[in-house]
Amino acid sequence: QMKVLMLSWEFPPQIVGGIAPHVHDLSLALADKGQEITVVTRGNTPMETEEDLHGIKVYRVPPSTPEPPDFISWVLQLNLKLLEKAVFLAEQGERFDLIHAHDW
Repeated sequence: QMKVLMLSWEFPPQIVGGIAPHVHDLSLALADKGQEITVVTRGNTPMETEEDLHGIKVYRVPPSTPEPPDFISWVLQLNLKLLEKAVFLAEQGERFDLIHAHDW
């Protein structure tokens, strides 16, 4: 069994393009094969949320406030939030065999 961490700026129900369904379907397929999957993605509430979605651990980090002034700043801030959560999980004892960062 492998422990896989997926970092993605979109994951259902937040769907902007093709990354959300891709990460969702890949995560489900790997989980069905017995892999332990964790997804860190963006949320849409001011508080971080955690859920179990068909055996996949999903952490949703809150959006940046105030809203970044442009798209590049938004991407940079979101990437930092995803990274901070991944580092936090590692500091709490999570050991991932594979980290897959999708898109940006």
